[in-house]
Amino acid sequence: MNIKSLKTLFVFALILVGFNVSAQSSEWKFVKESNGVKVYYKTVEGSDIKEVKITTSFNASMNAIISVLTDVENYPKWVYGAVKSKEVSRQSAHDLNYYNKIDFPWPLSDRDIVIHTHITQDPKTKVVHSVSNANSSLVPLEKGYVRMTKFNSKWTFTPNGNNIKGEYEFSSNPGGNIPSWMVNMALDEGPVKTIQNLKKLIYSSESSNKSELVSLE
Repeated sequence: MNIKSLKTLFVFALILVGFNVSAQSSEWKFVKESNGVKVYYKTVEGSDIKEVKITTSFNASMNAIISVLTDVENYPKWVYGAVKSKEVSRQSAHDLNYYNKIDFPWPLSDRDIVIHTHITQDPKTKVVHSVSNANSSLVPLEKGYVRMTKFNSKWTFTPNGNNIKGEYEFSSNPGGNIPSWMVNMALDEGPVKTIQNLKKLIYSSESSNKSELVSLE
């Protein structure tokens, strides 16, 4: 199994759009920066798999960012390893459940996951939070796939002058019998590529008015 194949295991956790850890955590440690994307790791007591934080900035409106993050069908365009995404149900414009399939190279089994995402905005500060968690019971297991049942993430988008500051924290496990050290190896390159792809898609769909902030109910 090569390193490129391993990167698929954890990168899918960047699909979207809190971060919920009950065990005691260590401090975030800066790992690297690439093209304006900073990556941090930390360990949590009781788990061998690292957790990840990404920080970056978006030269885009909040509308453009939220539009891309809620466009489920287009996740494969920017999420590393995702080959199929579909909406399962939607309680509101910013509260939805979706299903994703992730292609893993042989001899690994492909993965799938069901995620619930809820997006809110502070009416005063205009800060947007997007919290996502695994919600596996909504879709039956499919033969040939390993279901990912552990996933927690939180996006925080903070208006910062003409830009939007983005911070993403996530904890996930690809499931199956993959050693934790292999999963941790997957954290090296994939998250940065996924964020860079996300930025490209946001900028390509950006409206002409970058100052307007979306109103979430």
